[in-house]
Amino acid sequence: MMDENHWVALATVVSACATVAIAVLTILLVCENRKLRKAGKEPQVIAYLVPHLDGNGAVNIVFANVGMGLARDVAFRIDCDDEDFNSHHVLMHARNSAAPINTLPAGEKIVALFGIGFELFGSVGEDQIGPLKPFSVRIDFSDIDGKKGSTSTAIDIRQFEGLPGMMNKPALREIQDTLKSMNNRFEVLARASDKFVRFVDVTALSDKVRQVRKSDRPKRSPRKAPQ
Repeated sequence: MMDENHWVALATVVSACATVAIAVLTILLVCENRKLRKAGKEPQVIAYLVPHLDGNGAVNIVFANVGMGLARDVAFRIDCDDEDFNSHHVLMHARNSAAPINTLPAGEKIVALFGIGFELFGSVGEDQIGPLKPFSVRIDFSDIDGKKGSTSTAIDIRQFEGLPGMMNKPALREIQDTLKSMNNRFEVLARASDKFVRFVDVTALSDKVRQVRKSDRPKRSPRKAPQ
């Protein structure tokens, strides 16, 4: 059997191991908290292309802050073949930001018109020159503490090739167009109903059928002369 000294030694070893384990877990917890605090204020600005919301065939370029912190002094640079951009009638003529964007909060984005879909895919006039060549967008920015960061995104217009339904109008736009059409029809009906509202009801209690007669057009009251 183990004597008392052996039990004391074993308890000391177990206690030492537990202390080491707790120390390691504490260090790991501190590191994770530091990463979380850093991620909580670190911006991440990227660029990408999306079809226009109206479904009109246009393509937008988006600069979005997908990070958790405020981005400051956001500047972009498009590395591309200028001749290829011009031949595809890219509407965004600026290849570099004229001045840095002051602030771009987390979750916010800036959208600009980039080009027309069929032209970006190479249908320019009667020619078929092939799709726009891939290009990259570099974005430089800094966080609220002034620490600088950057991202570089490769973009290829062919990512949209073969995807059906991308030029459809969103449901809200279709509803808006329908309401506008209904409003125009109601205006026509209102003008047409003017001839019917000139009839007045002259039915008496003794009448077996309803009696109406045509009324005179209401006269407009003369305007008073200014005093």
